[in-house]
Amino acid sequence: MSENNILAVTNRKGGVGKTTLAVNLAAGLALNHKLQCVLIDADPIGSSTLWLEETSIKGLKLRRLSLPNSAGNVHHALHTWGAAVSNMAMDCDVVIADLPPIDIIVFSELLRQVSGVVIPVGLSSLEWEATFPLIERVISASKDSQETKGVIVPSRIHPQKRLPREKIVEVLPTQWKLSPQLSLRSDFQKAAEYRNWVGSSAPESSAHREMNEVIRFIAEALNLL
Repeated sequence: MSENNILAVTNRKGGVGKTTLAVNLAAGLALNHKLQCVLIDADPIGSSTLWLEETSIKGLKLRRLSLPNSAGNVHHALHTWGAAVSNMAMDCDVVIADLPPIDIIVFSELLRQVSGVVIPVGLSSLEWEATFPLIERVISASKDSQETKGVIVPSRIHPQKRLPREKIVEVLPTQWKLSPQLSLRSDFQKAAEYRNWVGSSAPESSAHREMNEVIRFIAEALNLL
């Protein structure tokens, strides 16, 4: 396990299952892998907070810390935000930040403060076209002149759809990995309605099995274990 594991779960657009992934990733790492986790809800909407604020999960702490927007002195504001996140990282094994769709300038500055990036993305060509410039930004903003590791998570995929994995892997940078997919399943929505992670609300479901596979993949790819 590397020091100061700070993961950004992000995408430039909404509706791709970002909060679903962030919440379940944090819960799964805490419960299945016994890591001390902090889940930061950085989205002004507060989706992660609404999901988990009434739920107690051993090993998982929820914190609300909204990102500054692109107005004003964004550099100073992001430095303050990053310092708060770094302090949280000192007292746990991994920090997972559920980020809102954000301005590319804010995103570039923010990425200097994280050790890994997780990007959920759907199957549409528009989503993939928007994802690769995001990866380029991640690499160019990486700290210590090293490539930040990242994982692409195919998300909200119809269970009968076949993902062209070989073609996608061919164009990904070396430090980036393509995880197993998360299908579009009602049990993920039910988990949000029940205010818990899918392992508690639907432990025998295909949704839980898929999420566990993705959690394990991310943990290994980003050296969390």
